[in-house]
This record gives sequence, C-alpha cells and structure tokens, in this order.
Amino acid sequence: MNLLSLNDDILLSIFAQLYGEDALNVSLTSKHVFALAGPRIASDITCTSPEELRRLHAYLLSSIRGTLWAKFVEKFVIHIHTFAGDTDDDEYYANFSQAFLLGDILLQASNIRELYFDRFHPCLERDPRILHAIRSLTSLDKLDLFVVADASLSIFDTPHHLDKLSYLNLCYYCGDDPVKNQTKSLPPLVSVLPSFRHLDTLAISFFEPTARLPRAARPSLPSIRTLDLCEVSTPALDLVDLCPNLFDLTISLSSEGGERIVIEGPKWPSLRQLKVEELDEVRWFPKRLGTVDQLQICGRIRLNSETTAGGAMSPKERLLELLRDTSPVGVYMCMELSGQVEQTSGFWSDVARAAPRLRSLELQLYRPRTEDSWDDYSWVSELPNALRSLPLQCLRVLVLPEQRHRPRVPDREAEAANEARDREEEINRVKTLNALTPLVVHAFPSLRCLSVGDAAINMDLWDDIPLDPAVSALQVDEEAVEWEWDYLRHLLVIRKQRWWRVVDGPHGRELVEITSGEGEAAQREIETVTRIEDSTH
Repeated sequence: MNLLSLNDDILLSIFAQLYGEDALNVSLTSKHVFALAGPRIASDITCTSPEELRRLHAYLLSSIRGTLWAKFVEKFVIHIHTFAGDTDDDEYYANFSQAFLLGDILLQASNIRELYFDRFHPCLERDPRILHAIRSLTSLDKLDLFVVADASLSIFDTPHHLDKLSYLNLCYYCGDDPVKNQTKSLPPLVSVLPSFRHLDTLAISFFEPTARLPRAARPSLPSIRTLDLCEVSTPALDLVDLCPNLFDLTISLSSEGGERIVIEGPKWPSLRQLKVEELDEVRWFPKRLGTVDQLQICGRIRLNSETTAGGAMSPKERLLELLRDTSPVGVYMCMELSGQVEQTSGFWSDVARAAPRLRSLELQLYRPRTEDSWDDYSWVSELPNALRSLPLQCLRVLVLPEQRHRPRVPDREAEAANEARDREEEINRVKTLNALTPLVVHAFPSLRCLSVGDAAINMDLWDDIPLDPAVSALQVDEEAVEWEWDYLRHLLVIRKQRWWRVVDGPHGRELVEITSGEGEAAQREIETVTRIEDSTH
C-alpha cells in the first residue's frame, strides 16, 4: 500500500508523531509530503550553546511559504549551556549578550505548548520583551522556569492568557546564580496561583521564604493534584494547606534555608503518594500527615543511632511514628545495616503493627564498610525470617555493593590481595541474591510478586583481568546497561533487576520470571487497589 494513497487528515495524524531530523527526512520524499510534514521539522527545538542560538534565530525567523518557522515551534528548550561564556570567562553560564535573540524568537513562536527556560530572570532583566512574549503564549500547557525570583512572577500579572497551563515548575535562584538584590517570599507566588484554574502539577525548587503565609492570604487551589517541594524552607510547607485535593506530595527541606520552624496545623489531605527526602525531616511537620498509600523515604535510614540532633526521638521511634500516622500500603526505604535492630523479627513486628495496611515493601540495603572490613553477605539469607511478620504481596530487595575507596598501598602483594578480596566479595553478593528467591517464597504465603537486584556483578573490579566461567555467568552486557538518574533510589544504574510472579504450580508455589514492566505494573496495582477489609475500617 502506498502511504500517499491515504488522505491528508490521516497523513497529518501520522506526521504529528515526527519532529526534528525524522520530520526532515520524511519531508524530503516529495513536495506533497513536505507540505504536510515540513512544519514538524521545527516543532521541537532545543538550544544548547550560544552558537546554536544564533543558528536557531536565523532559521526560525526565516519563512516557509510566507510563514515563519517559529510559528511551528511547539516545544522550546533553552538549556543552561545557551549562556556559556568564552573559555577564559570566569562567569558561570552568565553570558546574556544574546538574550535579545531569545526575545525575537519568543515573540514570533506564539504556538509553544511546552517551554523550558534556564537562566530566566537574568534574561528577563536584559530583554523585557520576554515578559510580553510569554504572556502571549495562549497554547502553553507546560512551563519550566529556572533561576527565578519574586520579581520574575510579573510575567503572570495577566494570567488569563495562560489559562491552559497544567504544569508549572519554578526553580528559584541559588547562591551562585547570576541574580542580585532579589527575594523569595510566599505572597507573590500565592497571589498568582489561583488564576491557573487547570494547574494540575506545581513543582517548586530552592524556594526559601523566611516568613509563613498570613492566614488571611491563603486561597484554595483545588486543581492541584501533585505538589513537589524540593530544597525548600519550612515556611514553604504552607503551600500544602492550599491544595485540598492533593494526591502526590514530595518534600525535601533545604539545608541552607535559614532557621527551621515547626509547621503546626490541621492534618493534610490523605495522599496517594508521599515522598520525603530524609526521615528526620518529618519532625518539622508533626501530626500533619494523614493516610498515605505509597510512602517513600529516599535518604538512608540508620536505625542504630539512638537520638537525633537536639535530643529528638530515635530514628526507630521516628520511623514507627511515621508509619502509624500514614498507615501506608506500599513503603520504600533505604536502610543502612549498622546493627542488629533492622535484621530482627521484633523490629519488623513493630513495623507490622504500626502499618497494618502494608502490602508492598521495597528495601534498598547497605552494610557500611571500613577499610579492613569484609562482607560475605550471609545476612541477606536472614531477611525472609526477619520480615515474615509482614503480610506482603510484593517485595523488592535491592542490595548494592558499597563503593570502596581503598588507599593505594606500596606493597603490591597486599594491594593484589585486597583487590582479590573485593572481587570475591562481589561474587558472594550476587550469588547470595540469586539464592534468596526460594527462601522468600516460603516465608510469605500471600506473596504475589518478587524483585531482586542488583543481580549482576560490578565488572569494574575485573578491569584487565581474565574472567573464569563462574564470573562470566554473573555479568551482563555493559553496553546494554542504561545509565539514568533515579531520584527515588539515588542511583545512576542498576545493572540487573529481576522480577518474578508467584503462582501455584503442580508442586506448590513456584516462581515465573517476568519483565520489569510487568513486575512494576503488578506492584502499582497492589499499592493502589483498596482492599475490601481496609474500606470497612
């Protein structure tokens, strides 16, 4: 079948999935196709250097059949490297001599739906036309602005033109950003938010107001379902009170946001998901949390510590209190095995009592190591017995090798012995993980799915060393490994994540290996479906 035999409406739907070089290649096949697919060439634009900005300026302000290419731009990314200085320039991405080129483009690119703009406030100071340009983007759905201040929010003084906005990300300036004599406070932000009637997601970073919001100036923001507060001061938590229909909440407190104050008040709405950066941060909003379906504590939890700073409750007590307050269905925790507390069935029985709805548990486990320590990972096999008091339907265990930085020793034999021991330890880690699965199945009669990682050895330890067959069987193709930052787990890579479904076979409960996509879908179902017995309480 000839593609051109399809009518133009169908072809336009097909070509709408193209952009950039793919759209260009298709457009060059015929004049008719160029007329239909040509506009997609400029639909997705990313600027990553001063030189590229000049090229984009010339290209986007040229025309095709009397229409500027800028009119076809739907997504425009202005990367921080757009503002790179000369090689001898001491300024850190603060070359704004070409900001007027961005003003020229934005004034013509009136159909932008997604805008990602780094170094926003310094550019706005150099070219005020940018303010008017963004106000005129009536199709804008998603807006990311980096390096903003109170004064930057003047672009929203006439917000009715941006009524379609559903996603807003504001990253405020930091200490080394090229911004002078600016402020960060709650009233300017809160005054503009009610105008965005369809705003579903609000993300705020490095926002460090020093004063709380007056109670008389607290509007309701019923459309916001997702609120992401990253590196904020405690007064910024007043934003949570404004969102009565909140589903997903992320809280990460700034270490440089001045003196922290306890944010007291009525309980926040029950949440589908709560993500906190550190367990100890919860003490700054005590008793504010209602029930949470999915609770994620990103930072390492060290239960062996008796107290926190200032004589506050111990990490164990803090964790159990958080579980009692939120009663989660699914929990993610990163735990440092610094003692026997977290490996005993007594502790996990306390967890079961504190979180009676718990059905899904993801544990990322570390054992800290000293220069001379060695780990045979025998403790991994003790996990099923320690955890068996939990009525789990989904269990994910992630055990990663602790990065070791041994100082070089002048004795070559001693250095070789250390390296050989590191390699043996890594082999033990992976073999112990592979032996964990049958132990888990017998420990949890209600288990429906299981995941174990990182189930492949770290090949950096075998640099230029021939592999024996036992080692080769445990490795993965390093070229196929995807390196991507995982904010939840604070990891760049997991070489091998294995998933199984638990089924009833002819000889009892059996494991059937499944893909990561199938496993994660099963985990989401377990964590989001309300159980009948839960709804009766």
